[in-house]
Amino acid sequence: MPKSKKGQRADGRYQVKRKMPDGKYKVFYGKTKTEAEAKYKEALMQRKEESAKAELFEAVAKDYWEKLLKRIEEGTDSSYRSNYDRCVKYFAGRRMDEITPAMVAGFGQALKDEGLSTSSIRNTISVLRGIFRGWRLASGSAYNPMQDIKPPAGKPAAIREPPTDKELALFRAHPEGFGLCAWMLMYTGCRLGELIALRWEDIDFENDKIYVSKKVSWAGGGVKIQDPKTNNGVRVIPLMPHLRQEIEPRRGKPTEYVIGGMARPLTDAEYHSRWLSYCTELGLVRPSKSKTRYRDSRRGPKSSANPLPPVLEPTVTAHQFRHAFASDLYDAGVGVLEAKKIMGHADISTTYKIYTHIRERKLKDATQKMIAYYNDQDDKK
Repeated sequence: MPKSKKGQRADGRYQVKRKMPDGKYKVFYGKTKTEAEAKYKEALMQRKEESAKAELFEAVAKDYWEKLLKRIEEGTDSSYRSNYDRCVKYFAGRRMDEITPAMVAGFGQALKDEGLSTSSIRNTISVLRGIFRGWRLASGSAYNPMQDIKPPAGKPAAIREPPTDKELALFRAHPEGFGLCAWMLMYTGCRLGELIALRWEDIDFENDKIYVSKKVSWAGGGVKIQDPKTNNGVRVIPLMPHLRQEIEPRRGKPTEYVIGGMARPLTDAEYHSRWLSYCTELGLVRPSKSKTRYRDSRRGPKSSANPLPPVLEPTVTAHQFRHAFASDLYDAGVGVLEAKKIMGHADISTTYKIYTHIRERKLKDATQKMIAYYNDQDDKK
């Protein structure tokens, strides 16, 4: 039997043992030594291509996103999602080590040109930092294009105005039906999620107190009861006599939910449908910028003779009542510290900001009244 050549197996095939990029050895086989070497080179090329794909921004970002979802509170992922999507849209197709500080600065400028607020730009850049931080930890790379990046200032975040005096008067005059929701929002300052999670057992009619200790999260079409985002969300709100007079006759079983009167909290769709119907009855609706949320349920084939009904939305949102309640606290002379506790703000700077806005708005209103007064005096001369 002829002696086999070096590297040749008993079965006639050749093998070569080579060290791979991960530090491990791998054996490659071929009919000839040249073929075995070719397979080794092919494996190196394939590893290189796979490594390149793994280093693409969108692949690294996806891994970051999946890990982030396990850490953040359910229901808050939508606020992160828009920031994440902006990052992926801008940097997709680039390797992580190809992204330079100049590119990141250009991204920040693009966000500013898009008209985003300072806080939105800051949050988006924060997500980008998180993506690079995760990549650096996983790859061991010291490269960091985010090191000296400062987010540019965007447009100031708009502070939502409370409902107008005319709108508030309509809500006060119509507590019937789903107006209970408007009254509870107007006279407690609760966040919508907190109000939807409120049960009758949380209202102490003997001591005129409302205990806020949980909130509803509408995520993926479902309903989940959660603890407040911060400990400041757990608080006691005074039950005003006129609110008590309106809601006590409607008092249900202790475990029933105040808004909806059911053994379970309202879903996102149920709440918005009822709120839209109520506001429609009051004439407080307008054409909607939304494409789906407030669409009228009356469907039919679209034609010139039978057009689809317009998409409508309420002119007042639940959060606007919260600002109206803050204005009432201000007008009543309630101090900032007390207002912070009642409103459930985590940071007193939030309360200061709202109070400052109210003060500036009232000063502006007073200025307009003075101008009108002097103009009227001039007309009488």
